Amino acid sequence: MSAISSPRLSIASSRGHSPGPASSRPSLDTLNTNLPGGLSAASTPSTARAISPNPNTGRRNRSALRDYYKLKPPGTDSPSGSRSRSVPRNTDAGDISNPSALPSGTELDNADFDPQRYVDQLLSTSSLSTILKAENTLVGDIRTLDGERKALVYDNYSKLIRAVETIGKNASKEGEEHRRRINEERSQRPAANDNKIEKETVQWVLDAPRRLDKYITDEKQEEADKDWDEVKKLLDAWGQVKGVSEVREACEKVMNKDGKDD
Repeated sequence: MSAISSPRLSIASSRGHSPGPASSRPSLDTLNTNLPGGLSAASTPSTARAISPNPNTGRRNRSALRDYYKLKPPGTDSPSGSRSRSVPRNTDAGDISNPSALPSGTELDNADFDPQRYVDQLLSTSSLSTILKAENTLVGDIRTLDGERKALVYDNYSKLIRAVETIGKNASKEGEEHRRRINEERSQRPAANDNKIEKETVQWVLDAPRRLDKYITDEKQEEADKDWDEVKKLLDAWGQVKGVSEVREACEKVMNKDGKDD
């Protein structure tokens, strides 16, 4: 009696008909299309944060300037203006193209913006990928606005420093310019105008205590020493003329006061 046995596939035969490793593993594109809600592998938290959208640079710059100077954004009064920064367009609830259709307090540029209401609206109407994109956009905008605000403050501070330096240079050149003008006028004018020049020189010497005190107050010791040397030469040349001793004492008092302070 012969035994009836069922046919069996050999190991070689089963291996010959099995698909290779490349065909047994689903591709990344297949996973992306099968994920619910249009969520792709690129929108997972580990990868979506690395791919930040590139917002319009000009729009961010204008918005930064408006925020810094507290200006009203253009088009807020007209319903036909540009779409305000609010819940992104690509949401599960559909395309929100009309700003008036958005709930109150969810438009970022409005004065009545409510952060909690904006978050609730975003979570209730958007997919996970849209929420991650909105987060990346907001983080990028915040960093950009903060950097531009610091740049504006730095620019204004630099302008202030340059203005102070310019004022200081002009003040230090005032005495030198006056002395130079007196010397030029003295050498160029005829003898008939010597009286006028001497009068201006006397007035300049009489004003020496005030100038020296101002130089000392402004911590311009070099200018004070130079001015005092010039005045001292004139006082020595005038000798015992009336008023010379009073001016000399006043100037020496100012200069000695600086030495005592040191």
